[in-house]
Amino acid sequence: MNEERRQKFLKGIDEFNKLDFFDCHDTLEELWDETTGKDRNFLQGLIHVAVGFYHLTNENPKGSLSQFEKALAKLSPYGNFYLGVELAELKEKVAFWLKFSKNWLEKGSGEKINLTLIPKIILID
Repeated sequence: MNEERRQKFLKGIDEFNKLDFFDCHDTLEELWDETTGKDRNFLQGLIHVAVGFYHLTNENPKGSLSQFEKALAKLSPYGNFYLGVELAELKEKVAFWLKFSKNWLEKGSGEKINLTLIPKIILID
């Protein structure tokens, strides 16, 4: 990944970690649009994570459920680490919020979302 693309990637991660999921989606989608191969599906998985949390924080459990399912499917082939992103914990936490979204839909009402439990995307050099 060249330096310009790397900076865009880091910007998207920073937006995610600041809970700015809408802008994260836009930033990563712009990068995704220019990407081919294995990196493209990985970026799409991260975009699904961001959109899932966007829906969740906007009290749309149906949207979050769908996006989290897509995210886990896209990210599963990448193991525990890819492009500097620690994935094991991220996938584990996305699975937690997927279950949370399912429960919310089954009960017909949601619990208050504790924003401190939303994962951060951890970069490892």
